[in-house]
Amino acid sequence: MEIIAIELKDTTLWAEALSKQGSIALSKGDDYFPIAEQKLSNAFMAADKMGYNRLKADISASLSRLYTRMEQKEKALHYAKLNLSLRRDTARAYRAFFILGDAYYKSEQYDSATFYLNKSLVSKDYGKKADAYMRLADIAMIQGNATLSMELERNSSAYKDSLYKFRRNIVTNKIIKAETDAQTMLQKLYYKWRLNTYLCVFILIIVIIIIITILLYKRYRRKNYLLQKDKQQIEKAHQDLSQHYAKLQIDIVQKDLEIESLRKELASHQVYEEQRKKLQDELDEMVLKRKALAKEAFLHSPLYEKMQAIIKDYQDKDTSDKELSDQEWQEFVAEMDMEWNNAITELCAKYQLSKEELHLICLSLIGFPFSHLEYLLHLSRATLYRKKNALLKRIDTKQDCDFEEILQKIRS
Repeated sequence: MEIIAIELKDTTLWAEALSKQGSIALSKGDDYFPIAEQKLSNAFMAADKMGYNRLKADISASLSRLYTRMEQKEKALHYAKLNLSLRRDTARAYRAFFILGDAYYKSEQYDSATFYLNKSLVSKDYGKKADAYMRLADIAMIQGNATLSMELERNSSAYKDSLYKFRRNIVTNKIIKAETDAQTMLQKLYYKWRLNTYLCVFILIIVIIIIITILLYKRYRRKNYLLQKDKQQIEKAHQDLSQHYAKLQIDIVQKDLEIESLRKELASHQVYEEQRKKLQDELDEMVLKRKALAKEAFLHSPLYEKMQAIIKDYQDKDTSDKELSDQEWQEFVAEMDMEWNNAITELCAKYQLSKEELHLICLSLIGFPFSHLEYLLHLSRATLYRKKNALLKRIDTKQDCDFEEILQKIRS
C-alpha cells in the first residue's frame, strides 16, 4: 500500500499505509513501540498537511494508545483530546470517550476519567464496556468506595462473558438487566457528585467574576488615564514638530535671499577677481547650508512622518491604509528640485522621466534604504533594481554610479 502510494504520489494513501503499519507494530509489543511511534508520527504529519481530519482522528487514537502503553501520560492525554475534537459527531464518539477516559485514568485525573468512561458506556461494544467498567471499579477502589468497586467489577465480568456469548450470537437477559442496573446506579452517584461540584464551582465563579470586574474596572481607569496622557504628549510632540518645521522654513527662505543676493553681486562687473573668489566661496558655503536646512526641514515635515508611517505599516502587517497623494508627490519633488538647484527638472526634461522614475530618484536622494522604496512606490524590489539600472543605462552612466553624483555633474 505504501509503495503504491509513493508511485501515485498520493499523500492520503501514504498516510493511511503508515497508520496501518504503526497499528500493526503497536500490536506486536514493547519492542516495536519505537517503530510504531515513527510510523504513526509520520502518518499524522502527512494527514495534518492534507487537512484530512478523519484520518488524523484515527491516528491520534492510535498515538494515544501507544503513549498510554509507553506511560507517557501527557502525550497520551494530548492525542486523546485531539482524537475527540476531530470527530464530527462528538455526541456518539464512544470509542473516543473511552480513549480519553483511559488517558485521564492513567494521568490520575479520576474525576475527568469517570466522566468520559461513563459516556463511553452508551456504546454497544461489550469489550469497551467491560474495559470501562474495570477502569471505573479501579477508580472507585482508589476513592475508598469498595462496595461500588465490587459491583462494577461484577459488571465488567458480566460484559466479558456477554462478549464471548455475543460472538456466538447469544445475548442473555441477565446482561441486559445488569446493564440497566449498573447504568442507573452510576447515574445516581454521578449526578449527586456533579450537583455538589457545580454548587462549589458556581460560588467560586461568582467570587472570581466579582474580583475580575473590580480589577478590570481599575485597569480600565488606569488605561484611560495613560491614553489621555499619551494623547497629550503626542499633541505636544506634533506642536513642537510643527513649530520646528515652520522655523526651518523661515531659515530656508532667509538662506534663499542671501544666496540670491550673493549671485547678483557675483554677476556684477564691478567685483574684482579676488573679491569674486571670496564671494563664490561664501555662495558655495551658503548653498550647502541651505541644502542641509532643506533636508532637516523635510525630515521634520508631516510628509516625511507619513512616509515613515507607511513603511512601518508594511513592515508590521504587509499593508497600509495610508497613501501619498499626487499633490504630496508634487510637493516632495518640488522641494527636492529646489534643494538640488533645479538639477532634477533638467534631468527630467532631458531624459523624459516617468513619474515612477522621478519618484525613485527623489526617494533615493533623501536617503531612504532601497528596501523601503517598494512600500512607497508599490513596486517589488526586483522591479525597482531593474528600473534603476535601466535609467542609469539611459542616462549613459556607469551602473555603480548613484543619482547624487549625476545631479552634482548637472549642477556643476
